[in-house]
Amino acid sequence: MNPARALRALGTGTRLIVGAAVAVALVVAVVLAIPAPIPTMQRDAVALVQTPTPSDTVAVCPGPLLAAGRVIGQAGQLSVAGGAQVTRGGVEPRSESLRSSATGEDVADTLLRAAPVEGRAAEFAAAQSTATAADDLSGFAASACTSPRFDSWLAAGATSTGAADLVSIANPGDVTATVDITVFGQSGPVVPPGGEGVVVAARTQVTVPLAGLALGELAPVLRIQAIGAPVVVSLQSSRTVTLEPVGLDVSGPAAPPAPSQTIPGVVTTTASDPAVAGSVTARVRLLSASEATTATVTVFAEGSDTPAIAPAPAQLQAGIPIELELPGLAAGAYTVRVDASAPVVASAWTTSALGGQRDFSWLPAPEQIDGATLVAVAEAPDGVPVRIHIATLQTAADVTLTPVVGGDPQTLALGPGDAGALSVPAGTTWRIETTAPIVAAVSYAATTALAGYGVQPAPSAASAVRVVP
Repeated sequence: MNPARALRALGTGTRLIVGAAVAVALVVAVVLAIPAPIPTMQRDAVALVQTPTPSDTVAVCPGPLLAAGRVIGQAGQLSVAGGAQVTRGGVEPRSESLRSSATGEDVADTLLRAAPVEGRAAEFAAAQSTATAADDLSGFAASACTSPRFDSWLAAGATSTGAADLVSIANPGDVTATVDITVFGQSGPVVPPGGEGVVVAARTQVTVPLAGLALGELAPVLRIQAIGAPVVVSLQSSRTVTLEPVGLDVSGPAAPPAPSQTIPGVVTTTASDPAVAGSVTARVRLLSASEATTATVTVFAEGSDTPAIAPAPAQLQAGIPIELELPGLAAGAYTVRVDASAPVVASAWTTSALGGQRDFSWLPAPEQIDGATLVAVAEAPDGVPVRIHIATLQTAADVTLTPVVGGDPQTLALGPGDAGALSVPAGTTWRIETTAPIVAAVSYAATTALAGYGVQPAPSAASAVRVVP
């Protein structure tokens, strides 16, 4: 082997030996490093906390009274039977119209809308009242103007002889809503053909006769579910006895199903005689939509902690509403409390007299108020007493009512499960502030003008949202 070739062989061998040594060293280093902690770097995810921009505050009023059969040859044609007077307070909303499917005309002052103020949802309240004394429709009605929702319960009305009730569904938005109406009756829940897929176009109000949905039902409860856009529902009830009108009412949704419901401001102007059949002046309608349960109905005279009549237990079958009579009540104001082991829907009915010229009222269980809210007190006929009724739940509460336009506040100090009322002028708006959860209602009580509606909680502000990319 010549010297050059020997030198190349020596170099190659040296590189192989060094490479092998390095490889062995790397393997040993990796093996030794496995149990050792590996340095890490941790950084919190980038997140943005944003409070959604509040949208317009919207309220929809039921609108004018409607009557059928006033057009010769068109018994089913609806026509306006009495205009509505709207009371509003708080931030001044702008008034818009909804197109009525019943009359084919735009109805003014039905849709109220207010833009946010300084980045916060506008606060206002509105209510309407209406009255008529015609040959086919007579009485006084007052109701709150309410905000739209996707799920509503109507626990009022009937389709028995002499009833001519109308369900109104209003869509104040810019998108078409499709509505399904489930009727809970004596055969259980059913979606009738006239209640399936009801199309309510944007900025319109659709009116459906209750008899077309639940013919022959004495105590129906309706669930109205919307997709596409939230809607506002109401029920106009009227009665005739031997062709004589004996009252009317316009009522809104009841509080969503819950194991306990409290209805304040159930007012009777005439005493009933439990020994005389048909002399009952008050009833309670109940529904447990999902399961059988036992409900206990307790009635307290306002300001008393002793039941006015013996508590009435009621056996409720799933999906079948019942109506309980409240016999033996003297004239006065009462609080009705319903306790069950399953969620229930509840409302109360009263009549102002047992014969002659009279009126009646439906009062659905109102939603709880926790904090502050506004209530508009609709106008009333001269001489009709108007009161705001407050009932506590499980906790004592100090409640303050302050007129929005200025004036002295009124206060109530109520113990747990207590109730009280304050007289207020019609056509005013009040701010209600409470230190604990309450329910409240407005009542109108006279022989020919009986009405009431629940006070709604203030619209809840949207909470901040944490966005993580």
